[in-house]
Amino acid sequence: MKLDVYLGNEKTGSLFSTDNRGVVFAYDEQYLSNPAAKKLSVSLPLRKQEFSQKECIPFFSGLLPEEEYRRKIAAYLHVSETSTLKLLEALGGECAGLVTITSEETPLLQKQTYSFDDENYEELSEERLNAFIQNMNERPLIKADDKLRLSLAGAQEKLSLANINGKWHLPLNGSPSTHILKPTRSGTLSSLAQNEYICMKLAGFLSLDVPPVDLINLAEKDVFVVKRYDRLAKDKTIQRLHQEDFCQALGLMSEQKYQADGGPGIADMCALIKKTFTVPAITIKKLLGYVVFNYLIGNCDCHGKNYSILYDGKSMKLAPLYDAVSTTIYPGLSDKLSMKIGKQYEIKKVSKNDFFQMAQELDLNPSAIYSVFDAFATKLDDAFDKLLEDKKVNADIASQLKSGIKERMDI
Repeated sequence: MKLDVYLGNEKTGSLFSTDNRGVVFAYDEQYLSNPAAKKLSVSLPLRKQEFSQKECIPFFSGLLPEEEYRRKIAAYLHVSETSTLKLLEALGGECAGLVTITSEETPLLQKQTYSFDDENYEELSEERLNAFIQNMNERPLIKADDKLRLSLAGAQEKLSLANINGKWHLPLNGSPSTHILKPTRSGTLSSLAQNEYICMKLAGFLSLDVPPVDLINLAEKDVFVVKRYDRLAKDKTIQRLHQEDFCQALGLMSEQKYQADGGPGIADMCALIKKTFTVPAITIKKLLGYVVFNYLIGNCDCHGKNYSILYDGKSMKLAPLYDAVSTTIYPGLSDKLSMKIGKQYEIKKVSKNDFFQMAQELDLNPSAIYSVFDAFATKLDDAFDKLLEDKKVNADIASQLKSGIKERMDI
């Protein structure tokens, strides 16, 4: 089996199965001969030699959904959840970043820029969109319609659509989407969409880099909506921007996203930034803002796939904050951090000394981290005042979040 891998409208190479070496990837010689050629990943630098399965699968598998959601999609498609190639063939028409994946059986119209026209996008009625949400337990959202060929990493149900002139559209023929929709879950996590909306709005009020977000209601469910930072919409056109998460960049499988399972820690991400970014000091300062914010809101599930690199041509920068939720407001969830702070994995045991140790590990003056706390503290009350002016915000959840933040600020 062979799949063609594109960055925008350029074929970069092929991903294919072999009899004795498993799945391998190789860049096309013609692509490599272009002085403007760009690498797919930090973990897949431009070279003539093919990449082994161990080298290439972390990046490509990292484009796909994870955990139970991956199993659900595989079962719906009647393919093995372990078959990265078959899942990419079915879903790889619209991936995170600039990547699209095709085969002879699933050809796509490859463009650098797409226009918002009838050929590329199909308007959705409110009834049809509600039906997608209503049927999500039986049919995975990213395959809510047979015309969809899109993949989104993560373990949560989500749908990627294009918003054109305020109306939702299906992206067709490999066209890019503009927004990600995440319906709230049932049961214990029934406030998750509200939770993420509040945390992301708060992050913006605290001057962190966040994409525009919204909270809407579909099929009598709260749905968190976030504008894709890896898509650039201008006038009546849209184009993809390349990105990858830190697990992909470090060549780690999604199953290793937690530090305790061999995934990246804060020091690993900073080491990669120092090695590959043009101005690493500015990027590390930005990353520290994200790390401290996730600690303060009580986001214990912030792992290596929740931080990403955004490419601008051949230069790299830290992607905006995303997937910011307070897990500690749910008593039944683990309070073990996905990335340890100092010596601690348990969020309740984190002390000022642990942030001091983290600074030492990063070869930073501790004041660089303490100043982030101070900056948040001076803005916090005003940020919550602005938050509560939003009629969509649940005041009880916001109050619970604020109490947790105040408690963690007093370490």
